Amino acid sequence: MKKYVLNFNEIDKSDLAYVGGKGANLGEATKASFPVPQGFCVTTEAYRQFIQTSPEMEEYFRRLDQVRYDDLKQIQELG
Repeated sequence: MKKYVLNFNEIDKSDLAYVGGKGANLGEATKASFPVPQGFCVTTEAYRQFIQTSPEMEEYFRRLDQVRYDDLKQIQELG
């Protein structure tokens, strides 16, 4: 799948790997005619593409790897 955005009415449980559990459930609920507001999901493919093409992310992940789980100040700064 190369789509970066899917409307809820385009999603079902078979798309779990592309939109996550919440997205897949919202798609299923939409198709079952439950009252779900109109919406969309940004796919995991879009996220991967962003991460792979954003130079800032390499530095961010390097810093994230060095964070101590008990250093709340540093966690907040990176968040």
